[in-house]
Amino acid sequence: MTAPNVLLVLTDQQRPDTLGLRAQTPCKTPNIDRIAAEGISFDNAFTPCPLCLPARAALFTGRYPTQNGMMSNQSGRLRSCEMLEAFRQAGYQVNYAGKWHMGEGNIGAFTDRHAGDSTEDYSRWCRDQGLIDGWMFNDPATRTHRTPSMSVPRVHLQDLPVDKTNEAYITSFAIDMIRTRALDQPFFQVVSYNGPHPPFMIPEPYFSMYDPGQVEIPSNFGPQPGEHGVHARSYYRRLFEDHGEDFDAWRASYAVYWGFVTMIDDFVGGLLGALEDEGLTDDTIVLFASDHGEMLGAHGLWHKMVAFEESIRVPLILRLPGGPGGVRATAQASLVDIAPTLSALCGVCGPDWQGRDLIAGDLDTPDRPAVFAMHRPLGDWMHTADWRMIRADGFKYVWHREMGHELFDLSADPGEGVNLAAAPAHHARLTALRAELGAFLEQTADPLLPDWKRDRGDAGSGTDATPPAGGS
Repeated sequence: MTAPNVLLVLTDQQRPDTLGLRAQTPCKTPNIDRIAAEGISFDNAFTPCPLCLPARAALFTGRYPTQNGMMSNQSGRLRSCEMLEAFRQAGYQVNYAGKWHMGEGNIGAFTDRHAGDSTEDYSRWCRDQGLIDGWMFNDPATRTHRTPSMSVPRVHLQDLPVDKTNEAYITSFAIDMIRTRALDQPFFQVVSYNGPHPPFMIPEPYFSMYDPGQVEIPSNFGPQPGEHGVHARSYYRRLFEDHGEDFDAWRASYAVYWGFVTMIDDFVGGLLGALEDEGLTDDTIVLFASDHGEMLGAHGLWHKMVAFEESIRVPLILRLPGGPGGVRATAQASLVDIAPTLSALCGVCGPDWQGRDLIAGDLDTPDRPAVFAMHRPLGDWMHTADWRMIRADGFKYVWHREMGHELFDLSADPGEGVNLAAAPAHHARLTALRAELGAFLEQTADPLLPDWKRDRGDAGSGTDATPPAGGS
């Protein structure tokens, strides 16, 4: 039997409620929906870290960020890439188009061909054609006046043809790689987009595709009463406040975010069309995912890096040649499960992955297996703390190093508005989840294990919502 090809499509900062098949928002994604209609949508999928580099490294190594040493966006550099290395050793041609973000200059060590990963090259490509610089991060209008200068929720119409956007640029490389693949090898093709990560600067018709008036205010928009103090202190609360606590300031942000997703979906359609043109549809596994979500003002926060659902939930869809279609799996899944799942499907021998084979397990256990997530602040300027999370049995427990903890009943409180960590009625649940999280930290040799052991969980629930003086 010929080994199947793999097409792995990865977006950046895409919430799963943007998927048309979920009918949670007006956002339309007919091409991604098609993958789900012909495959399996894992509706309870999560990132192991809501930050670009750690999430991607976990996906491509099958190991948690604390295990592969990739906890930082600034200093992380992948020294081994277990999934891609395993597929290359099994005889696959590994091609990579688009965002890498796992170390400067090391992508060539893990791929046979790569292109579109340099944003400097893309900016130069635009200038050489007499166009504006399409790399939105280079436009100071998209960034905050604060230090560090992060992207903000403001929207901007991009004066650029759609076929000259960064997403089009990446797609063209990917399609060329599919067309010029080695005919005597199966291929593993990664297509990694930079969007819909803000800045929200896109061209027409996508910029005006969705009416801001259609945007409904989330039940958990803005700071929540009794919230953990770590959120009130956060730098990303200051960015939320800069944009405005009136939801009307956020409606355009949502609408253009949806337009960004639909634009990417159209390029995903181009990828699927390339497979069809090459006669590869029936021989190729297609996996669609994103690295993490986006808060968009929920809990009074912008961006990600927190354990709330808007930040850690991700789309995860898998289409198998001749496999089941239209399946909506409820079992909890993680990005660390991608490496063991694809290697098992393709008969590729890999290391002892931390994740599990999603296809071999039960698809319909909505509260299990437990999923774990973690984060390390990018610097003292964030005014937050390292945290570790477990999500299981309809509850979520979050430990903030030296700053107390949170417990949410996700069934009764899906918006995570009521922290039950100090509630006597939930002490047994909190104790059980703490024990399971502690076992995970032991098993993964977490560097914060000594801190965890010193903190017996009696540091309080952290509900002081008063930010420190000058905490911006």
